[in-house]
Amino acid sequence: MLLAKLLLLPVAVASSVTVYIHSLPALEEKSSPIPSPLPLATIDYDATTSTGTVVSYTPPTGSYSPDRLVRVGLLDPKTSQWRGVVTSSLSFQDKYKKRLLVHVDEKGDVFHIGFGTSTRGVNPEDVEVEVEVVKRGIGPTPALNKPVVLNADGKVEGKEQEKTFLQKYWWAIALFLAVQLLAGGGGEGK
Repeated sequence: MLLAKLLLLPVAVASSVTVYIHSLPALEEKSSPIPSPLPLATIDYDATTSTGTVVSYTPPTGSYSPDRLVRVGLLDPKTSQWRGVVTSSLSFQDKYKKRLLVHVDEKGDVFHIGFGTSTRGVNPEDVEVEVEVVKRGIGPTPALNKPVVLNADGKVEGKEQEKTFLQKYWWAIALFLAVQLLAGGGGEGK
């Protein structure tokens, strides 16, 4: 039985995806050319079990400055659209543990890449890059064409008619008028 599971293990990894990193120019460098995206990580994932492993990881090189922004994600070759997030290059310092979120749809195809960091522990065996496979959830749906239930009087059950302004605040108006009458009656003697 164990041998059968070991033989099926390579088959269980259904897909592979390459995550790219793409440096964005600083605000003052708008006219400089943007270099092409570079591979950051290759991830094998299984959408049915929501598991993923990092096959290869190449951290970006260069200086890590807070004003330097990088894109982390996928570049669709057909549409040339980027699907990912923008983060500071500081996120790739050694003191941070990286987390790649692979968002998959119902068919198991990747539609988005997320990225996050957390402070690394003091344990040297800590994994530098974690992978989390996130399945697309079904959102809430409205209850359309739901029949309206009326009571014997022909009114909607459970809903109380909203009171008018006078019904709510009659007592405050009466108090105001009483104070006005009392205050006005004392001023005639002058």
